[in-house]
Amino acid sequence: MGAPQLAPDREKSVMKSIPARTPYALLLAVLCSLNAGGLFASDINLPGVPATARAFDTPVSSVQWTFSAFMIGIAISQAVYGPVSDAYGRKRVIVSGLGLFVAASVLCAVAPTVEVFAAGRLLQAMGAGSGMVVGRAVISDLYEEKDAARMFSTVMPIVGISPSVAPLVGGFLTTYVSWRAPFLVTAAIAAVTLAVMVTRVPESLPPERRSRRLGATLRGYPRLLTKPLFWAYTLNLAVAYGGYFGYLAASPLIFEKMGLATQTTSFCYITVSVGYVAGNLCSRTLVRNRQVNQLLWWGHGFFFGGALLMLGLGLAGTEGRWGLLVLVFMPVMTFGNGFLLPLSMSAGVTTFRSTAGSASGLMGALQLLGASTGIFLSSRLPAGDLFSLGWFVLTASLLGIVAFASFLTLAGRQRDADAATVVVAREPAAREPVAQRAETKQETGQETGQETGQEATTR
Repeated sequence: MGAPQLAPDREKSVMKSIPARTPYALLLAVLCSLNAGGLFASDINLPGVPATARAFDTPVSSVQWTFSAFMIGIAISQAVYGPVSDAYGRKRVIVSGLGLFVAASVLCAVAPTVEVFAAGRLLQAMGAGSGMVVGRAVISDLYEEKDAARMFSTVMPIVGISPSVAPLVGGFLTTYVSWRAPFLVTAAIAAVTLAVMVTRVPESLPPERRSRRLGATLRGYPRLLTKPLFWAYTLNLAVAYGGYFGYLAASPLIFEKMGLATQTTSFCYITVSVGYVAGNLCSRTLVRNRQVNQLLWWGHGFFFGGALLMLGLGLAGTEGRWGLLVLVFMPVMTFGNGFLLPLSMSAGVTTFRSTAGSASGLMGALQLLGASTGIFLSSRLPAGDLFSLGWFVLTASLLGIVAFASFLTLAGRQRDADAATVVVAREPAAREPVAQRAETKQETGQETGQETGQEATTR
């Protein structure tokens, strides 16, 4: 399967030097590092929480709080980095963020107190957010809609397995080196990525496509919020993350009720990642010959099917080892997420290409809000009750289906209304001077051309 092709206009004017300076494999590695680095850094310290608490002579809860600080930092930074990259370019934002990430990771490794450690984690998250949000915008800069979807479906499996791989790496380093070692490893990985960005990867957003005014770029946020297509794709992300993280938050008590040892439960999450990666790879293949929205409906179907199977298992009152069937049913749901997450993000940032950074940042922030909401709601369910968890995930799936259908319908009506407005505006143009008609046509094209074209490709 060949590499996704650069968009013709971008290959000529934006990334003319990429084939010579940055081989596809190296570019892919950088994009994977940028997009997965935040989640990897978030979870690599999980096995080291007890050792960290002992080192600082502080309660475990004080160290656990730093994970919340990390999520807050990522959410805030995504909303900021997106519009900044639209105004001033992608590369300088990524380089600045990676530099902050490296310095903050070293600060975590040498922190003398838990307060300094918590501050380092917050700064680390704010640095990691640049790669997560701007890395997605870079894909939008380089590739047209279908090739962008294929690239997202190539990168997202790495993003999907990073939360599962990170604790394994962190556990090994904590056991055989120190709880500080994982932070030095993440600093080293980020430093290598930073060096490659500086020396081998050119700027992907040309000057003529930058807004150059941050205030004008920030005003793009309210405009995005009025677009039904933005909500259609963003709510896909929020619902998929909400259901997934809700399951992750509730599953330890379910596994405990099944009598599984703590060491065993860490491997139970691998099946979830396998389902997600399989969905990513499948969607990457199918998007070449299928419409993106059609594949998104397939993703909703698998999400709903997995939730229904989980609810049925809980309804049957399955206890003990038979309850491990949830490890078979849950990957069905995450297989659907393998369609929903990369394709929704790709469709969102390519549909609103003129504000791709802002769209990526706002979508990422709302995606994390969905995850936080899922964790909060699932924590209110009866402890260890698979039936209640099944209802929760099924409800999330149904909400996602209804929202996607509703906002696609609204987008269609808005598109028809815009087309009618253009037709009405053109009728009196026949009586206008030629120069005035040309000016009117140019203004109309600037208003509607870009987004209308992208909307048509995703139908």
